[in-house]
Amino acid sequence: MLKYFLIILALFISFSSYENLKADEGEEIFSGVISQIDTDSDGKLEAVHILLNDGTTKRFEVSSGEKPTEFGLENIAGERWVGNQNAHPIMAATQLAEHQKRLAPITVVSKGNEAMEIVDKEQRNVSTNLIYLFVSFAVAWLSFFGYLFIISGRIRSKN
Repeated sequence: MLKYFLIILALFISFSSYENLKADEGEEIFSGVISQIDTDSDGKLEAVHILLNDGTTKRFEVSSGEKPTEFGLENIAGERWVGNQNAHPIMAATQLAEHQKRLAPITVVSKGNEAMEIVDKEQRNVSTNLIYLFVSFAVAWLSFFGYLFIISGRIRSKN
């Protein structure tokens, strides 16, 4: 029994130590807040620096051409702006600057140092999820102890 517990613990520790997630085709997913935005002399977006959760900063080049960087960002009013680097390079810089001022978290899907997608970080209501978790564990434990009570009653009745 102890052997299985140690194996599960080792697997949990190895999976929880990943600093970034892998996406399709060698892409990686990073989340953080914008620390710096690089633009050219015309105001077109060139690169974005992201402050990651571990305190390091990572620079992502914004690409144009056949596979431009895609954007999906919301402003403070909740209006969603969707675009790409080919069609709206100046608007992308403006939207990201607004996110930087608000310290709004973003998620970057990248291939190496090239940003493929830049979107708002998905927000979830963790407190609601914790209530469901507590209820499910409570039901499981109550079922377990109820089962033990029934089994002990049957054992006593046979003796």
